[in-house]
Amino acid sequence: MVSQVVLQKVKWLYKPVGLLLIIVTMNACQSTPSNQTYRESRSDADALLRNAANASLSNRVRLTLEAVQEFLNQDDLQRAASTLASLSDLPIPEAFSDAYARSNAQVLSRQGRGYEAQEFLAGVSRWQGSDFLLLGQLCEATSQHQCAADALIQASLSLGFNHPDVPEDVNDRIWSQLGLASTAPQAFVHRYHHAWWRLQQEQRSAGSIVAQQKIWQTFQRRNPSHPATIRPPRVLLSLMTYQAPVVGVFLPLSGNLGQLGTAVRDGFAAAYLGDATQTKVTFYDTNNTDLGQLWERALQDGIEVAVGPLLKQNAERFAQITQYSNIPTLLLNYTQETLDAPHLFQFGIAIEDEANALAQQVLMDGHARILVVHSRERWAERARTTFEDQWPYHIAHAGFNDAKNVTQAVGTAMQVAASHERRRELANILGEELEFLARARKDLDAVVAFTNQVESRALLPALKFHFADDLPIYATSQATRGEAKEDLSGFKLTEMPLFAEPTQGQQVLTQAFDLRQSSQADLLALGFDAFRLATWLPMLADNRQLTLPGATGYLWISEGGRVSRDLPLVLVASDGALVSPE
Repeated sequence: MVSQVVLQKVKWLYKPVGLLLIIVTMNACQSTPSNQTYRESRSDADALLRNAANASLSNRVRLTLEAVQEFLNQDDLQRAASTLASLSDLPIPEAFSDAYARSNAQVLSRQGRGYEAQEFLAGVSRWQGSDFLLLGQLCEATSQHQCAADALIQASLSLGFNHPDVPEDVNDRIWSQLGLASTAPQAFVHRYHHAWWRLQQEQRSAGSIVAQQKIWQTFQRRNPSHPATIRPPRVLLSLMTYQAPVVGVFLPLSGNLGQLGTAVRDGFAAAYLGDATQTKVTFYDTNNTDLGQLWERALQDGIEVAVGPLLKQNAERFAQITQYSNIPTLLLNYTQETLDAPHLFQFGIAIEDEANALAQQVLMDGHARILVVHSRERWAERARTTFEDQWPYHIAHAGFNDAKNVTQAVGTAMQVAASHERRRELANILGEELEFLARARKDLDAVVAFTNQVESRALLPALKFHFADDLPIYATSQATRGEAKEDLSGFKLTEMPLFAEPTQGQQVLTQAFDLRQSSQADLLALGFDAFRLATWLPMLADNRQLTLPGATGYLWISEGGRVSRDLPLVLVASDGALVSPE
């Protein structure tokens, strides 16, 4: 990933950085200058350019870069970019190489070209606090969570979190990015840097809100001068006023769908039994009673948090029934339209979450040119569309309707058929048959498969037949739902933490219900996480900054109250076990 290149080049993770003066400003809010001030600034920039025209190389570069900064200060991005472009063919003196790289990074950042901006930041040899602020902003925008957290922490340490150029909500942003990051850095620049990560890791591993309260109290006592203690992230402040709610859970517990609802209920109950809070829970069967009547009964029972229903149409109706209520509600499915009610949240096992996580993982592994192999099943098409929306590079497609057609679809995408056609054309021209061995295209870096287990097993010989079996294969958890996982040795998968890296409580859940052989593992994991989310809902109406290490994924709140999932990447070993990739 570009951010990793940046951090490796500046090596700031491996040495402390003292207080530094900030040279450039970020996209902070500024008061609108008067027309006279604007004209004077514009005049100053133009004067700098006139002087640069007749100056020596060194002075020309210096004056031009100063003019670029004037245009940026005026929010005249077009003039800033064109002025900076005038230096592209000139040799930049070493004394101005850092300023040139910073100017390019700022311009590209404001143009929304985050990865290119990071590449220029990688060229800065003497980093300043403003560089870390910009890197943090770029990594936030591109969902590079570890990079964003580390850069914002470093900016806070370099400048001081009370510095006017450091955002007022910097600690909230740091905490959010720490929660979304899957791994911590291997080294730390400062004991406060290490303490941020340690606090996040301890809070992640806590089994309940009560445990998180104790961890937070201990941290404050041991780190009285830490930025998080002096200006706590809002989500940590809310811990100390927490009271366990009364929860009502709406599920189909009888009838044709009773088996599904019961699985969710069992997962919910397992999490409840492992929790130390005094949460009270009542279950309501949605199978034989109208939702409106159930809601009225629940209100009479004094519920303070609602969870469910499970079916999509019921979730949408429940959202309408409860839209004017102030009771926090966690729908266990997704609605067609984005919800803007502050008390409504949506949570489910969506394949889109896996596709998003897969796109990030493949990018982090440094691949660009991808072959996407997918069936025409609805879930696979949804995953493919989501992946493509996130992917910035070229994609080749191999779509098929039946597992029997996988080899043909891969051959077409690998341009083997086109190779055969060229042989036939050449043979016709020469008037004789040619000795020929088709070769697949060599411009691909990896394969991404949105396929079930049967289709995934058919994919391996198809790739081998077309001389592409050396390409790494990425897939979703759907590829290994079933037996004989060892047949997919070498696949890299997005998988629920319940199976990839379970906590102690999740291990108990897996053993109690034999989930590795269960077709309902996803539903039990959904119920398990639904309980933990339910205990948090009363604190989320005013502040939706939440990340939790759940059984279904690393959970966080995105637009419209949607609970999104980040999933770890695992490797299928030769014995079928899921292990961490090297």
